[in-house]
Amino acid sequence: PEIIKRHGYPSETHQVITEDGCILTIFRIPHGKHSNSSGEPVFIQHGITINSGAFVNIGNKSLGFALADTGYDVWMGNFRGSIYSRKHQTLNESNSKFWDFSFHELGVYDLPAQLNYVHQKTKQKITYIGLSMGSTAGYIYGITYPDVAYKKVKAFISLAPVAIMKDLPLFQFVSYVWSIIERPVQTLTKGKVVPRPPLPTSLFRYLCLPYPIQMKICQIPDMIAFGVNYEQNDPETLPVTLQHNKDATSVKTITHYSQLIKTGNFQYFDYGPKINQELYGSQYPPQYDLTKMKVPNYFISAPNDFVSTTENAERIWKMLPDRAKPYDIYVIKDDSFNHVSFFTGKDVLSLVYEPVIKFINSNK
Repeated sequence: PEIIKRHGYPSETHQVITEDGCILTIFRIPHGKHSNSSGEPVFIQHGITINSGAFVNIGNKSLGFALADTGYDVWMGNFRGSIYSRKHQTLNESNSKFWDFSFHELGVYDLPAQLNYVHQKTKQKITYIGLSMGSTAGYIYGITYPDVAYKKVKAFISLAPVAIMKDLPLFQFVSYVWSIIERPVQTLTKGKVVPRPPLPTSLFRYLCLPYPIQMKICQIPDMIAFGVNYEQNDPETLPVTLQHNKDATSVKTITHYSQLIKTGNFQYFDYGPKINQELYGSQYPPQYDLTKMKVPNYFISAPNDFVSTTENAERIWKMLPDRAKPYDIYVIKDDSFNHVSFFTGKDVLSLVYEPVIKFINSNK
């Protein structure tokens, strides 16, 4: 909220409680700088290891501000585990049970609680924008509650859609390594994973921020994982995004994605034959059935995205029923654009956010 106010926008903080007791925080920008009335609601949901700050972190180019200035009522969700959503009615965040969730629970509990709340407050259908894991949870919500979702959500917009994760050699290797270290990591961390070294902020600033060369060195892990994008680096906002765009996730979430990478399927969590049999009535986890989707989908894919490849975006697209895919996949017109560019890219406003706004405007 401080960042929102600093940029001169109105800000509200709302809290919702999920069916399983998590207390989530939603930030709202009800209107732009030069208006006092709220338009149609747009709900934005972040990806893995970040929070809603990613949508207000790059100044005037931020998605939250661009939508508000176009006249939309902007709501930004925060999944459980992120710094703004670590409270629970009965569990403490130091309890490993708090971190016993994957993106499945985000789609089954977090999104219904947040979207029901926004729908109740605004009395209008919501346009949903999901970035990366925000899209994964969106599909799960849309097929778990197809009728409710159709009643409350006007369209699902997926930025870097993630559900099918086939043919990702680097991540297959990472998945193999994760299968070896998962148990010790779980024991050591009680299920909570923070993707940044546990350095004091002052030391992190000293190591990563003073000079361009140091910033580039600190970006190397992201580039190896998500695709090289020096062309989309923005020297003005890089210090902010390097420092702030990191948040916690659960061991179970990483394990679940690891299973998708290993199998190439969009499937429920694999607990092993015995527990699978008890939970699912089969030794193998069931597939998420995307044919149940009723809400129309709009996909935005990047050519240099190593996580959500254009091929995998097409695979997800083909699994949706015709009623849920009235629009073509929009491929970003920049070969350097990668997964992280969706919320840090120098040209993200013109390459992604403006086409998104154009789509929402045409869908009124």
